[in-house]
Order: sequence, then structure tokens, then C-alpha cells
Amino acid sequence: MLPKNRRLPRHNFLIAQKQGKSYRFPHLSIVYHPVSPINSQQSRFAIITSAKVHKHATARNRLRRHIYNLLQTGNFKPIIPADIIIIPRPSMLKLNHNQINLALNQVLSKISLL
Repeated sequence: MLPKNRRLPRHNFLIAQKQGKSYRFPHLSIVYHPVSPINSQQSRFAIITSAKVHKHATARNRLRRHIYNLLQTGNFKPIIPADIIIIPRPSMLKLNHNQINLALNQVLSKISLL
């Protein structure tokens, strides 16, 4: 699980969802909302796993925990701090650990360059 200072609080989540820019990729979608470096020194993350991903909550929670773990152990540090919402698609459940890690790193590196 991510430390509390790297998790996106609800009120910032709603702002990021409304004002952020959405990007779609094969296995996930991302909502990216840059924030002022004065307000936050690090990027904050949230993950939405809806019932469309899988009908069983255990599968959705496993995927969500897996992504949080990759974000915690990874070294993703964008140039500008941002609030990032990750929305996995059902196809992500079919990927193994290394493939999810690779997909997530590719997507986050593309986002930080935009």
C-alpha cells in the first residue's frame, strides 16, 4: 500500500477527475492533473477498479493491490508533481506481474513527457 502522502485524497480526486486530462492505453486509462510544486512535492495516485474489470471483488482488489505495490516499489518521479488516477481495463487481469510492471512504466513515462 502506498504511504498516505502518496495517496490521492477524495477532494483532490474529484478535482483531478473533473479538470484532469484523460489518456487511453491498451490495458488502462489514466487521468493526469498536474499540481503546483508548492502544494505537493510528490505525485499522488488513486486506482479505480469498477465491476466492469471483473465481477468478483477479490480479483479487482488483487489487481488494485498489485498496482499500488508496483507504484510503491517503482521509481516513477515525474518532472512536475501530478495527481494521477489509474483505471485498469479487464485485459489487465490477463497480464502477469512483469507485463503489468512494463505496461505501467511505459504509460507513466509517456504521461510525464506530455
